[in-house]
Amino acid sequence: MNITYQLTQEEYLQAVNLHHKKGKRLFMLAMYVILATLIVIVGTDFSNSREIITNMIAAFFSISFYILFVRMLSAYQAKSIYQKSTTLPNEVTLHISGKGIKLDKKSNNASMPWHTFSQWKNDERFYLLYTNPRQFNVIPARAMSEAQKKELDAYLKKYISQD
Repeated sequence: MNITYQLTQEEYLQAVNLHHKKGKRLFMLAMYVILATLIVIVGTDFSNSREIITNMIAAFFSISFYILFVRMLSAYQAKSIYQKSTTLPNEVTLHISGKGIKLDKKSNNASMPWHTFSQWKNDERFYLLYTNPRQFNVIPARAMSEAQKKELDAYLKKYISQD
């Protein structure tokens, strides 16, 4: 099976968001909220309503800042990675078989056997194939027919565990 595609920067940002969406960020955010709540509870004199309101507002804004900062940092890093990459902005052809995935582009041929990948995730727009917990390859679903998607799903289920 051959898949040819070219990722846009916007698609790559969406794939990175999928990576974070199904990752451990939600858990980290929950831990941050719990920590902020504990600090407010322990550090508040509940007989003083002004202090209660001040501490709740401070906790709200610190959590909001954390969410905004992480979101902005992720987008900046994804744009930087896309712009510096020699592979991402170019048209790529993948040859997928029982042996693995072979990447063909004009200047470089690389082969990745199935054991190179540790896990995979997908949604209606992308397949993410992980080589380690923080590094993944993106295959846009738009580049495949329904038959190719079924074939890729069969290979992935056979050779790689799904997260």
